[in-house]
Amino acid sequence: MRSIGIDEAGYGPNLGPMVMTAVIAEGNTAPIDLWLDLALTIDRAGGDPTRLWVDDSKAILHGTKGRDRLDWTALATIAATGHALPASLPDLISAISVGSPDEAELSPWLNGRETAWPWRIPPETIASLIAGRPLEPPDGRWRLIAVESVVVGPARFNAALQDAGSKAEVHFDAFARLLRSAWDRAGDEIPTFVTGDKHGGRHYYLGPLSRVFPRTWIDRGVEGPAASRYSIHNDRRRLELTLLPRADMGNGLVALASIVSKAVRETWMDGFNAYWCDRVTGLRPTAGYPVDARRFRRAIEAAAEAEGLDPSQWWRER
Repeated sequence: MRSIGIDEAGYGPNLGPMVMTAVIAEGNTAPIDLWLDLALTIDRAGGDPTRLWVDDSKAILHGTKGRDRLDWTALATIAATGHALPASLPDLISAISVGSPDEAELSPWLNGRETAWPWRIPPETIASLIAGRPLEPPDGRWRLIAVESVVVGPARFNAALQDAGSKAEVHFDAFARLLRSAWDRAGDEIPTFVTGDKHGGRHYYLGPLSRVFPRTWIDRGVEGPAASRYSIHNDRRRLELTLLPRADMGNGLVALASIVSKAVRETWMDGFNAYWCDRVTGLRPTAGYPVDARRFRRAIEAAAEAEGLDPSQWWRER
């Protein structure tokens, strides 16, 4: 069976990308209970400090606190799929199947840091932390096989917003890209179960799903505040989709997707902040969220204009 968890980070900020990630596992059991199956090596946020924390990324990262824990879990997730530790931002983009730094709109901010170690934890420390394979169940009933992300940088976000007319549609478009990838995987006829976080206050997804999968049958299950369920199928493949509020609290794969998305966004922002802090004396870094984002914009606007960087390249309109 195949189980996939999907979640995003960065829907609300004015600076930086929105990142949405799918964490994919295969094995002989579904659903997968990460916290039960990996009880000796993982814990919830704030739990045993010797274990990996798997939880909603917002429960792990508070402001600047918890960044090491977030990166540790994100890197362990990538390593569990068989990838080497990403030693640079381009390596990270490749490991999560985004493509290139250009596609992630990261290239303008690298500024000679293409080969720099992007993590705050030293490489030998990370290697030691994940050497015990904390995301591999001892009985081998399942394994993580892939991490796939969509990184929607500011310019692409603005363009999609102009085309779609709403942030909700930009969000669903990123989700649709990952869902199509899951559908492609289901072509091998392995039963495929996708769980994701609900998109804002939306409970009814049949219309947008029909646009994503125009030549399939979509059986609608329960639709409401507690859950929205759909079975997408044709003659050769079937995909079961469940969307839940706060899915990252109850589904470990969704929690890992939330963590990877947040870690990728934070690392992207590290590059963006470093670029501007090199150019504007005394500039304080930003997480990119409203209010502080406006402070940062005022501080860099003159330098950005001098470098010919239009705000549409780095400032999200909504």
